[in-house]
Amino acid sequence: MSSPDPKDVTLEWYRNNVQFTRELGMFALKTLITLNSGAFVVLLTFIGNAAANSAFVVPLDALRFAMLCFLIGIATTFVVVAISYVNSITFNPYDLGKGMSDKVAIPVYIIGAVIALVAFVWGVARVVLSVTSP
Repeated sequence: MSSPDPKDVTLEWYRNNVQFTRELGMFALKTLITLNSGAFVVLLTFIGNAAANSAFVVPLDALRFAMLCFLIGIATTFVVVAISYVNSITFNPYDLGKGMSDKVAIPVYIIGAVIALVAFVWGVARVVLSVTSP
């Protein structure tokens, strides 16, 4: 029995890495959408119940700012998903002029994900740091 061709092994290794990276990226984007949209819903629920019974006070401007941060996080994540989708359907390995190259696409995806994460953290920090006792 002959040993496998090193080129085939390298190609298969590359395919597995690409698949793993794709799955990890989609998990990260799903997580960012869940975090930002969940935080948005929690704030809406808090605003609805705050007048009835509240053990603490959060200024309205802090809530507004946090909701805006969460919306920015959701929108940024959707934009990254849309860019990724358009890039995947336009990219052609036989014509490298179509689609974004990895040197452009990967930083765009990472920057978008970081913006969504920072928006979430900033919104949560703003609400938590502005909580006061009545």
